[in-house]
Amino acid sequence: MPAANTGSILFASLIGKAEGTAGTSPSFASGGRKFLVEPTGLITLGKTWELGEERSIAYRAPIIATQATLISNEPEISVSVPAASIDEASIWYGMAFSASISGTAAPYTWTFDPSNGTASQSPTSYSFISQDALGGTTNGGNAYLINYAMPTELTISAERSGLTSMSATLFAQNVAETTTNPAASTAIPTSVFMPGRLWKVAIGTALATGSFTDYGYALDFGLTIQTGLAKWSALNGTATISGHSETARLGGELTMTVQSNAAASSEFFQDLGTQKFIRLTWTDGTYSLTIYLSTVIAETTPIAGEDEGITTMTLTARLATDPVSLKPFKIVAVNSVSALP
Repeated sequence: MPAANTGSILFASLIGKAEGTAGTSPSFASGGRKFLVEPTGLITLGKTWELGEERSIAYRAPIIATQATLISNEPEISVSVPAASIDEASIWYGMAFSASISGTAAPYTWTFDPSNGTASQSPTSYSFISQDALGGTTNGGNAYLINYAMPTELTISAERSGLTSMSATLFAQNVAETTTNPAASTAIPTSVFMPGRLWKVAIGTALATGSFTDYGYALDFGLTIQTGLAKWSALNGTATISGHSETARLGGELTMTVQSNAAASSEFFQDLGTQKFIRLTWTDGTYSLTIYLSTVIAETTPIAGEDEGITTMTLTARLATDPVSLKPFKIVAVNSVSALP
């Protein structure tokens, strides 16, 4: 006999919408976007309770069942996008960094060129509804509203046997049950997915503006960007966070597996501890994502393994400020999105 009023994993979803004012959830009656994510394990409530274990109440079990006190409420969201689309790339990066958007019709060009100084990146906070039924509580499932969500880390990864994936770690202000049924919950977003084999790696002479030479021996990569966003709290009459700041580190690292040949030795092993300009480019001929990096080669492991009988090298490159452009990275996305949903 089937269970009644139970959410089904097949209908679980995450719907997001940009906040006009940070911390104030927008109406989900229209707009927003369904994110194609792994739908479970997204939410960590982050509630800290004082149970009074150090108090003496003259009983062997010192915790008083009716005296739990909420100290802080700081949720975190961990999102995994197993098949990232070219449109979603702009949205995730757009939460952390404001973009210059050009074009009057698709394809639109999004240029992320974040400040490396005191100027604000003008990030955009999001509200999300995570639900385990199509229609949420309307159809007997559960739905949770997450507000003031902002990313602290964004990761994009690719390899030859699958699609490009992304993941994000976000802080948030609160998680609450909701009966709202987002209009976007029944919509199916259409966008171009990103096969891993369409990526190319190139080595250049300057960040974004230099000449680049294709490097044809990369097998996979993972790029994590630390956005510089941080939450902050104060004595302001609430257990939740007070707001966000741009006081954390702007940086990250690139990990890559390459064939262990002469090219790998000259480009990476022999250049340990030196600056390296790396360009990651994906394109299907219409849409594209280009990531320019200023890095320092921090570590290599020669003869790290083998792939189809060929020895491999692994490397780690840390994102670093280029003394000329004074930037660590730049991202350019060309896709069908005209604005953050």
